[in-house]
Amino acid sequence: AEMRFEDAIGLFLTILADLGCRFPRYRIVGRLEALVSLRRTVSMVKQTPVEMLESLPVMTNSSKLVSAALMSRLGLCAWFGGKRSFYLLILTITKMVQMTLSFGLFEFSATSFSDLGWMTLIMMGDVDAAQSFAELALKMEENNKLLWTGKAKLSVVIYVHILHHVKTLHSFSKPLLEGYQSGMRTGDKSFAMWALLNNVVVLYMTGKPLKVIEEQCQTSITQTVELKEEEKASCLRTYWQLSLNLMGSSNNTVELSGKAMNEKEIVFTPFSHVTFTLVKTIASSLFGRYELGAHLAIEKGDQQYLKMKGGVMWAQIFWFHRCLCMFAMARTNKAKERKYMAQAKRIHKELTNSLKNKNPNVLHYVSLLNAEKAALNQKKYQEDDVRKLYNDAINMSARGGYVHDAALAQERFAGYLFNSVGDLQEAKYHLEGAIQRYTDWVAMGVVEYLHNKYQDVLAGSSTNGYSKYDEIQICGVGAQS
Repeated sequence: AEMRFEDAIGLFLTILADLGCRFPRYRIVGRLEALVSLRRTVSMVKQTPVEMLESLPVMTNSSKLVSAALMSRLGLCAWFGGKRSFYLLILTITKMVQMTLSFGLFEFSATSFSDLGWMTLIMMGDVDAAQSFAELALKMEENNKLLWTGKAKLSVVIYVHILHHVKTLHSFSKPLLEGYQSGMRTGDKSFAMWALLNNVVVLYMTGKPLKVIEEQCQTSITQTVELKEEEKASCLRTYWQLSLNLMGSSNNTVELSGKAMNEKEIVFTPFSHVTFTLVKTIASSLFGRYELGAHLAIEKGDQQYLKMKGGVMWAQIFWFHRCLCMFAMARTNKAKERKYMAQAKRIHKELTNSLKNKNPNVLHYVSLLNAEKAALNQKKYQEDDVRKLYNDAINMSARGGYVHDAALAQERFAGYLFNSVGDLQEAKYHLEGAIQRYTDWVAMGVVEYLHNKYQDVLAGSSTNGYSKYDEIQICGVGAQS
């Protein structure tokens, strides 16, 4: 697959050169040129009056139109080609934005401006500029029917890569489904299916009932298979199996094998692998397999998707659960506490910085991680401070509609009260609250896990900080489930 992308890139570069549009073929020169072009283009757009941007004419130069269409294809190949060809993606985007400013609007103008916002995030970390370019792209698309053919891609880039830094995820389903519908109408089935897949992710992240997510996965998989979009179907099967595991409709907990898929038989692409890593981390966190969640390997191909700025919108939920697993391991594995704490603090800092930049979707994540960190630092924090931090995390998650995250916060608080404080009565209260929230979310598999793990607490008795379930997990029994 990699060689096919390289061959396609070489062909596009040759044709574009014949049309007078040249790109550097050597990476060192290309990377330098891409950075200079990105900064110059960002500056050009910022200095262009809004009135001019909103009244651009339609491009009529046939040679330029052909070049733009080829550059759009080149950009896609460069993205899927990975790090080696990333500079070409930046250059195609900046050249298409410059063409729009110089010659007027064409089919890919709006998407090139949204892509410019995306690259601004990845390379410069400028959230404000990225948001400005994304909103400009949306206005372009809204005001000109010529640009409607790119609506599916536009919705994916803007909502999956940019606006989750500044807008709440609860508002994302509508534009993603509109992008899906537009892609189906215009024949852009690939980005239509990306929009459909990411709508499922939004449903999960915003705490919609698992039964709704499971049904949406099944419906979406049927369509992706019919359209021969196997990579998206593979990702959807991963979310479907996660839903089944959490609902207790599978014999497994963290192993993603059952009705939807068999993790041992997957042939991974870069995107399906990073999806698998995310989902496996979530399952490990919710089923108490913290060591597994803390140590899942992040491969080279995963990294571009998991960037906090410019990565996909669900990078933040991955890093949240990863960090939670690190803190949990620091609490239980005193021999390696310092190692786990160091890694957890780095992730916690990244999420906290995102919150400081006004990301509304990480407040409840940071709140719970604040409590987890405080629970481990008893020299600095008093017990009452830790209790307040956990209660804040529960309330913030609940007020935001994140029933699953409120349940998790209450579960972690119960564990702290039982194992660290020895307050059996309040631990039982919060554990029962967590179980009720998980039940509301239809996560009966997690409910069963909690009943097994905390049977002494729920029975109102206590022998020590661990149940027989914990002993089984520590001894490694059931490690594959």
